[in-house]
Amino acid sequence: MSDKIKTFFIASILMCAGTISLSAFWAPSAYAFGIGVQPSTVEMTVKPGDRHRQIITIGNVHKTKTISMTMGLADWALDDGGQLTLSPPGESERSSAEWIRFSPASVTLKPETSMDVIVEISVPYKIKHKGDHRFALLATTLLPATDERGDVSGVWNRYQLASLFYLTVTPSNSTPVVSNVAISNTDTQLLTMSIRNDGNAHARLKGTAYVKDKSGKTVAEAPMSVVVLNQGTRDYSLNLNNLEGLTSGTDYRIEFDMKNTFAPQNKFKATKVDIAPLGFRAP
Repeated sequence: MSDKIKTFFIASILMCAGTISLSAFWAPSAYAFGIGVQPSTVEMTVKPGDRHRQIITIGNVHKTKTISMTMGLADWALDDGGQLTLSPPGESERSSAEWIRFSPASVTLKPETSMDVIVEISVPYKIKHKGDHRFALLATTLLPATDERGDVSGVWNRYQLASLFYLTVTPSNSTPVVSNVAISNTDTQLLTMSIRNDGNAHARLKGTAYVKDKSGKTVAEAPMSVVVLNQGTRDYSLNLNNLEGLTSGTDYRIEFDMKNTFAPQNKFKATKVDIAPLGFRAP
């Protein structure tokens, strides 16, 4: 398998949009599907009347299986828990699906090959809302399911890959605010927080949680990463169970270094996001 084809699994988003069967089927990972899309996320700033072109590459890592896929468009959003939801193109207020043309309409990929899909973006001269407009480029295929012995079961499952586009009409802003930072009442190893973004563009938050002892020394740390859509809210959780170096029953202080890396109002320079420190007793 070529290195180029392997890279598709680094960033691909895999979801099962439905099944042609009497029971639901959920693929556990992209490897079960064998198809990758890159880039899986496109962030682009645009102005009224702009024209842009984006190349999306679809790859098949199977060694023997040829797969055909139909291309299409959808609107997309994230729910409060960060799960991706799809809806018909043009249905949402912030849809940009009508701005989009793509080619080809379908792809057939032989084993260990890839193909480019050209996405043409034509931003209208009159736009009602500034800030984010979104669409998803979908690649859909039907594959037969197999039973425990590896035999075809007669059930066909529909799979979809998505490349998610953020088209941000400037001037715009993203204004994330973090609140309700706490240790879960039901799980003492789970840190939770609420994040609200009142801006008209998404916020992309990245940072680190530092666990410090009474002397102020950092004894453990954990990366943090979350996207909050425009006018959206998110419930974000950080599992402290895997942190090494903590002593059971010992009190610690958790401090946060978080930045919004998508801040159009600051010329897209990262801006600090305030999060109050939190006391924590290791279970």
